[in-house]
Amino acid sequence: MSAQFDAREIFHSLATHDVAYVTIGGIAVQAHGGQRLTQDLDVVIASTEDNLTRLAGALTELDARILGPDGQRSSTTPSVALLGSSDQWHLVTKHGRLDVLTVPAHLGSFQEMQARAHRVPMGDVKVPIAHRNDLLILKRAAGRPQDLADIKLLESLDDET
Repeated sequence: MSAQFDAREIFHSLATHDVAYVTIGGIAVQAHGGQRLTQDLDVVIASTEDNLTRLAGALTELDARILGPDGQRSSTTPSVALLGSSDQWHLVTKHGRLDVLTVPAHLGSFQEMQARAHRVPMGDVKVPIAHRNDLLILKRAAGRPQDLADIKLLESLDDET
């Protein structure tokens, strides 16, 4: 399944199901003014059972499947129990890639990150975007080449968000 990436549709489904999440990754970098291409949506979520249940509903609506290391999609949408069994999921939806993570404990709580996030209107949805400092912390912790490039980009931008 090589779906055309449409973050608006994924955001709409997350909002419809009242999923508690904060946007990180390339879309968050763009929201902070960075020129950055991306073909996936990265979010951190609250890992409560209620939120995982809401997330599972959104994933069903999105026809989300786990993307295996071999690039193959799983045959079913992940269940609440499965979602709660890991801190990171790489998914493929009918609207493109979605990576779902929980906040590592040493980086603070989801609630604190959510409180610092700012909301950007996108159609009829207000999208929570991680605060620039939270993005920098997450990207330093990940340390991949794209994250290091994002750190340089974020640090070069005005510090208003």
